Amino acid sequence: MDILEMVGIEIPCRNCGGRYEVSLKKIALSQQMLHDGCPVRAETECPPLFLSGFVDRELARDLQQIWSRLEKEARAVNGEVKLHSV
Repeated sequence: MDILEMVGIEIPCRNCGGRYEVSLKKIALSQQMLHDGCPVRAETECPPLFLSGFVDRELARDLQQIWSRLEKEARAVNGEVKLHSV
């Protein structure tokens, strides 16, 4: 399971006042675009790049690595990690 797809941040829209969820996966992809040298820096030029500052890049990477370790240990005992809704 890709934990970055399962976890998101709910943010308000400055224009309409609604609230929208952005997955950590989308944020991580935005950060990767910048890391790979995408020259665009303004939200109006490339909306996905706007997401890059929502979460620290290392924090998202750490969460993904820890989740992978947890899944590996669960598989070692023939188990499976489950997410519970709150």
